[in-house]
Amino acid sequence: MALPQQVIDRLSKEPPKTPGWSFNVLSFAGGIFFITILVYFGLTLGYGPYLDSQIGKLNIQINTLANSVATDDQAKLVTFYSQITNIKNVLANHVSASRFFSWLEKNTEANVYFSRLTFSSGNQFAMVGFAKTEADVNQQVAIFEEAPEVKNVSLSVVSFVETNGLWQFSITLIMDPASVLRMPQ
Repeated sequence: MALPQQVIDRLSKEPPKTPGWSFNVLSFAGGIFFITILVYFGLTLGYGPYLDSQIGKLNIQINTLANSVATDDQAKLVTFYSQITNIKNVLANHVSASRFFSWLEKNTEANVYFSRLTFSSGNQFAMVGFAKTEADVNQQVAIFEEAPEVKNVSLSVVSFVETNGLWQFSITLIMDPASVLRMPQ
């Protein structure tokens, strides 16, 4: 059976061109490329010179400010800043000593006070204390010996001072290094 003439005519004609997926992908990529080019030239020709002018203005302000302060004052300011920075570093690195003072306050007998403290070798504290009675000295030694942070207690000199009516004593504490770092502040 032969095909009708209408069908043959329809099949022989070229179909109309319709855009396919490749055209859409190419137009999307072209659009992204165009936007990228616009952003690049906008940053290069617009924002770059703006930033350069701002940097120039700030450099002028810095030079003006530097010239307005005398050289001696600048040197004093640098020295002062250096001292402040050094003090900050010293305080940050000597946490164990400040923690020791909190611990000492909590572990000092009521009738005892300390007048001198020497800190050495990271965990050894030598102190000179005064107590109302000899029993207060013994009580203070017992408090230190019972403290888990103290590895060793050494009481060296105990004497009665007639001028102030107090018992003077020298004591050395060797602290557990791990405990010194864990002491509450």
